[in-house]
Amino acid sequence: MKIKTILLCGLMSLMSMSLAAQNIEGVVRDASSDEPLIGASVYWLGTNVGIGTEVDGSYELHRVKGYDKLVAAYVGYKSDTITVSEGVTRIDFKLVSDTQIDEVVVEGTLGNYIKHDGILKGETISFAGLCKMACCSLAESFENSASVTVGYSDAISGARQIKMLGLTGTYTQILDENRPIMRGLSAPYGLNYTPGMWLNSIQVSKGVASVTAGHEAITGQINMEHRKPTDEERLFLNLYFDSELRPEINLSSAIPLTADKRLSTVILAHGSMDTQSHDMNKDGFRDLPETRQINIANKWLYQGKGGEQLRWGWKYVDENRLSGEKAYKKSLYEQMQQSLSVYGSHMDNRGVNGYIKFGMPVGASVYDEAAGEELRSNVAFVADYNYFSEDAYFGLNNYNGHDHAWWLNFMYAHYFSARSSMIFGASASITNSNEHILNDVRLPQADGTKSSWRSLTTNRMRYIEPGVYAEYTYNVPEKFSLVLGVRGDWMGARNSAEQIEGVPTYGYDPNEYFALTPRSHMRWNITPSTVLRLSAGLGYRRASVYTDNIWMLATGRKIMVTDLNDDIEQALTAGGSLTQYLKLGGYADATISFDYFRTQLFNTVLADQEFGGDLNDQIQVYNTDGRSFSDTYQVDFQWTPVKGLDLFATYRYTNAKVSLMREGVSHLVERPLTSRYKTLLNVQYATPFRRWVFDVTAQYNGPMRRPSLDGNLEQSVLSPAYPMFYAQVSHKIRDVEVYVGCENILDYMQDDPIRNAADPFSPAFNSSSVWGPLMGRKFYIGLRYNLY
Repeated sequence: MKIKTILLCGLMSLMSMSLAAQNIEGVVRDASSDEPLIGASVYWLGTNVGIGTEVDGSYELHRVKGYDKLVAAYVGYKSDTITVSEGVTRIDFKLVSDTQIDEVVVEGTLGNYIKHDGILKGETISFAGLCKMACCSLAESFENSASVTVGYSDAISGARQIKMLGLTGTYTQILDENRPIMRGLSAPYGLNYTPGMWLNSIQVSKGVASVTAGHEAITGQINMEHRKPTDEERLFLNLYFDSELRPEINLSSAIPLTADKRLSTVILAHGSMDTQSHDMNKDGFRDLPETRQINIANKWLYQGKGGEQLRWGWKYVDENRLSGEKAYKKSLYEQMQQSLSVYGSHMDNRGVNGYIKFGMPVGASVYDEAAGEELRSNVAFVADYNYFSEDAYFGLNNYNGHDHAWWLNFMYAHYFSARSSMIFGASASITNSNEHILNDVRLPQADGTKSSWRSLTTNRMRYIEPGVYAEYTYNVPEKFSLVLGVRGDWMGARNSAEQIEGVPTYGYDPNEYFALTPRSHMRWNITPSTVLRLSAGLGYRRASVYTDNIWMLATGRKIMVTDLNDDIEQALTAGGSLTQYLKLGGYADATISFDYFRTQLFNTVLADQEFGGDLNDQIQVYNTDGRSFSDTYQVDFQWTPVKGLDLFATYRYTNAKVSLMREGVSHLVERPLTSRYKTLLNVQYATPFRRWVFDVTAQYNGPMRRPSLDGNLEQSVLSPAYPMFYAQVSHKIRDVEVYVGCENILDYMQDDPIRNAADPFSPAFNSSSVWGPLMGRKFYIGLRYNLY
């Protein structure tokens, strides 16, 4: 028995040594500066097995039997090929900049940069970009972007919302590593549920996206890439504290679980809380909710010897928000309901997410001579489940809801040749949603008293949307690319809620029909330094009346959903960009690009509060096929004049109009709370090895049309244009980076985000007209620690 045990232990040791020897690791660096190259490709020549380098330029790749030539490639650098002998476990690359190539990408230092390759012109926010500011959440990661504008839906809930191409974020598809998220009940708060320090990068593309992810990306797509199980950081710690006495902690730990590192996991944790309330504009209300959040996630990866990959993971978030008048506490809820002495709001949100992804190469491979690699057909399957619940009240208005959502996607990608490929797939989205809404409005009477008007809405929605799609790609490297895609989806739905006798209800029945979504993208390299990109396509999304417009509950008005007979919004988005690479001298070439996109909506669901007279106490929700469109123009400039100094400037102009219905007649007006323009300048200087980094951002935000709460659509009231300044300095000492910064340096705030704050239990109370900052100047300090 002892001999067997000894033999077994010896065999296991030999196996672990053999498996460990199958892995190659190393770092890819710039030959002249020795700085790591982020996102460089490392792969075995003649296979499709490869990986991208991490934030520190490191990589780890398992051996492939029969192949011994390892290649490192990076845009703007000469590729390097090294023959790996048996027994070698580490290969470091130093790539030399190719001066003959017009495109030089310095992604290691640039925080926001325009992607040079790809058929879509995309803006990438790298981890360096996420570190430019505190970036406590995904919402705060776009402060250096003019493509994406971030604001608040109202001054009570603190729900963040983005705008792209002049429309709210509901028309933008948000992906978590290519899985659609922030749909349904979680949409108003989802931007706060992804900590910025959990991310490696964010990719932003404008216009319609690929049909493979669905039919919902109308104005653009945002994809988040999280920290990976294969990261070299065994521990990443981020500590944050600001002048508002808000502490925050973020943790990340990547752990290899087998000797060959085929099985690995990463654990992510976040905790934050507001320790006190603030009322900087002295209106008696908290400027933002007091929030406490716990967020935990766990991601797994298994890499097979044949190139197959299995990924799975889960996430849990728990958040509480207390808002309203500064004197309000949860213990005063009954007093508020009975005597109307103090206005308060509380939101209790919980979310659970789980997913599994599997992919593997299949069939014969095709050799791509231009790239020097094998392209192999592959299949992939993704299953995603999401649960979200919200129990909230906004003064006398109550909202209680939860939903279960499943998303399934199967995809097969086939290479006909190195230039021609096709993707076929099928997907299904299933959502069960339950909502209970109490709309309690107090109407003033002639004798000075207030009468109560109540409506109770119960929605029990079941959405089932199966679909199929196909997408063809023709690509001539560095010259021309064309993508043609189409998908068809049956958008099935029903509301099984029972009406309650004697109680006014304002629910709605969802619409059903077949949606055909054609989309096309083209890239043409007119010259080696001039690139034209065009895109066009249809998009569809199903409106969610209350979660799309959570601000309605933070008013004192009646919510009337009586004229909504089609809840599926339809739109056509078309546009393009022209990018020119300029030789201005300096460390790297400059890039200037011009964009134009138009979104034409054919059916729009509106929450309209711009009524006067007898309807001045109402918000009416209806759909209209009247004219509604958005034109967006943007110019971006990027340059690195000297090593370490990065300049990024951008200007965006938006003309967005929407038709409001009045007695059967449509009135075309400027879309409310949409800034006409925004300009931004970011300057960053980094010393060698980024030991010191100095970053300054300046914004100038254009005016917005404020909602005409008196019903006068003829006279627009514009918000003032205003500047915003940000600054941060960070210093790195070995594995520790300390940063200090200031946001809203000029201490600019909107002075009236809440209308009629003195009488919050009246129809005139309204917190939805938010156009500017709700908080003043903020100082912060933080620490980042990396253990490898």
